[in-house]
Amino acid sequence: MRYSLGAFIGFVIFTILIDYLLHRLIHSDETKRIKHFSFPNGTFWYYSVPTFFIFSFSGLYAMVQTASSSNVYVYFQWFLVSYLAIYLPKLFYYLGYKITHRAIRVKNKFASDGKLKKMNEGRYPSISRKKFLSQVGIVMASVPFISLLFGVLKGRFSFSKQYTKLSFPNLPDAFDGIKIVQISDLHLGSLNSNYEEMEEAVRLINDEHPDLICFTGDLVNNFYEETIGWEKVFTKLNARIGKFSILGNHDYGDYSKWPSAHAKQHNLNNIKSAHNRLGFNLLNNKSQTLEINGDKIAISGVENWGHHPFPQYGDLKKASRGIEEIPFKLLLSHDPDHWDAEVKEKTDYDLTLSGHTHGMQFGITFKNFQWSPAKYKFRRWAGLYNEGKNFLYVNRGLGYLGMPVRVGMPPEITIIELTKGPMGNDMM
Repeated sequence: MRYSLGAFIGFVIFTILIDYLLHRLIHSDETKRIKHFSFPNGTFWYYSVPTFFIFSFSGLYAMVQTASSSNVYVYFQWFLVSYLAIYLPKLFYYLGYKITHRAIRVKNKFASDGKLKKMNEGRYPSISRKKFLSQVGIVMASVPFISLLFGVLKGRFSFSKQYTKLSFPNLPDAFDGIKIVQISDLHLGSLNSNYEEMEEAVRLINDEHPDLICFTGDLVNNFYEETIGWEKVFTKLNARIGKFSILGNHDYGDYSKWPSAHAKQHNLNNIKSAHNRLGFNLLNNKSQTLEINGDKIAISGVENWGHHPFPQYGDLKKASRGIEEIPFKLLLSHDPDHWDAEVKEKTDYDLTLSGHTHGMQFGITFKNFQWSPAKYKFRRWAGLYNEGKNFLYVNRGLGYLGMPVRVGMPPEITIIELTKGPMGNDMM
């Protein structure tokens, strides 16, 4: 987690602006008699809330820049949830009030035949327009609050299985019907000590009886200490052929200042060791050949490769050495931008598995429809993509980062079945 000075300034401006606009609304002629918005001791108490959040954010912002423990990130994510639980409802209240008020004024302006009466006359005899507008604002404000509450209490551990069936003419016969489970972005430091919840995810994975389990990066937020204690959970994962993993952008310790290069390298070495300790075969710019009854496929893994500000440690050429003659190739690459930059239509990797985006942990998913703010940041942000002979699947992540919340973008377990046949896919 890295926060720029611009993010800090944006936080301060947003906080002050929301409270300023609400203060004006509350003290305007139209709303000055709304009793439930009376504040004891007036303006001082009203502005004590934004003052508290701004100073708290300032302190946590400074701590994050020099963090030496994942606990700082945990404090920050709960602070951010608390902040949004107050300020998103404020924003929605203001918007609901102003939009409804404007709609009423427009309606009254164009009501000319006597049949349409003003909303504060006749049609609403038991409620004033001021109170009606206030209640609309309250209803609007409840939407983000309830959504955040659901995301914290339920959404972040509502594991979702996504099934996909892909056919390839070059898939060897012995691998026809192979089942791959993909998980990504655990961010163990954010999960803290929620072992029981993740044991449920492990049970759901094992129920699929996978042949391969692929973890596509971001084991931690920044520190190897985050992995301690998780052996009892992830060593229970079972796969007939093997369990493979790669590093993500958060696994290098790049999001904190270190006392020395040696300390940073020590942290990275321990994170790499943790992959093996948790039962995964870490593929760092290398490949491994899998063989059944004389038939072979290759699985390659690259270190993180992303566009600025994300690091580019991946070396696809190095990872691909020695597998030129293998008929079917699977690639693990954390950042889906890598697929567009170096994989599709440039290599013979049949299927690439990525993560990284989290679907921004917020969105709308309904049958075949998906929407998330992630689409405005990432070209490939969730699900299956195909161009030419290259397929990409982007997993939305099993953990969370920034906030312990998932709304409409549940933690994902991807199940991909590979079959031999004409090239194509079937979203099950």
